[in-house]
Amino acid sequence: MKAVNKIIKQQKIMWATLLILFLVCVICRTLPKISDVNWQTILSLFSLMLVTQYLINIKALDYLSQKIINLAHTHRQVTQLLVLLAGFLAMFLTNDVAILSLVPLFLVIHKQVHGPFTFPLALITIAANLGSALTPFGNPQNLYLYNHYQLSTANFFKISLPLFLISFVLILLTTFVIPATPLPVLKQTDYEVKPISLIIAFALLIVTLAGVLHFVPLIYTTIAVTVAIIVINHLLFTKVDYGTLITFIGFFLIVGILGKQKLIINTVTQLLHQSSLITYLTGITLSQIISNVPATFLMTRFSTDIVSIFLGVNVGGLGTPLASFANLLALKQAHVHSSRILIGFLAFNFILLILLAGIVMLLLPQLIELGSL
Repeated sequence: MKAVNKIIKQQKIMWATLLILFLVCVICRTLPKISDVNWQTILSLFSLMLVTQYLINIKALDYLSQKIINLAHTHRQVTQLLVLLAGFLAMFLTNDVAILSLVPLFLVIHKQVHGPFTFPLALITIAANLGSALTPFGNPQNLYLYNHYQLSTANFFKISLPLFLISFVLILLTTFVIPATPLPVLKQTDYEVKPISLIIAFALLIVTLAGVLHFVPLIYTTIAVTVAIIVINHLLFTKVDYGTLITFIGFFLIVGILGKQKLIINTVTQLLHQSSLITYLTGITLSQIISNVPATFLMTRFSTDIVSIFLGVNVGGLGTPLASFANLLALKQAHVHSSRILIGFLAFNFILLILLAGIVMLLLPQLIELGSL
């Protein structure tokens, strides 16, 4: 019974997701379709989780955390370094990869230096979401917009660069809210990472990213990583958070049902024929309800206002856990079980969402003109 209680306590988000799925099925009077699950994402997450567990096992994250602590002198500087790293990784390796890489690293650092938890976690997640907005391959909605509207790379950056600059200035300014409290003096631990272990980790990461970024069929890279981990250390499979995978499958099923509801489709159709401002606000609002990737798919069916859609769904990645799957992933990776931490995470997300959405809304005519040049 204790084991069952432990599983329920540790997987609150998973159980809440399954409950929401059940309620959505009852209210919408429809059954979930397994075809609504993006298995590419599930396989990507599984591979990345295995690689992350290997990095933890060989003490690579401990080693990297010590290097970051040595570079920083205050809790604020630690957060600033992680925020910059999250944005940079997300640009090139997607927001999900940035979250999967840096949240475990943040947990290792926090265990050593303590300090603020909820606000830095929220900022790292926000930085990953907005950093990924810069490049066509940084997140799924960008890749879809890039291909759907057949944008040139130059035209895409005309749209994405202003949002990136605005958002990162805002995020970096926000980090100054964190007190510049000196880090505690820590006993230096000599983490010895064997060169062969690092080479294996690097090879596993390259193989995984080749699948995530579609250079190689993902099924092949997933099989390769799985077989490698079986050979290297099969016990790492017990460390994978399967609750996260189930949670993501549940959310895909929820989004699949909601995205097919006539009420949502009819409402979106009417809104998108009004103005660029309404299109932008619709992107933000819809993202909070059905997530920004499905919101992108839905909006592009009824509008060619590329700039407003892009801004709406990327800014709309902030807010609810459902707004961007990276938000949900961050909460799961951080093992958030406390309602206080969850409420704080959401509050910080919504504060940044309101600030950024307001700034972009004021500059919307100029951003549309710049993106149309």
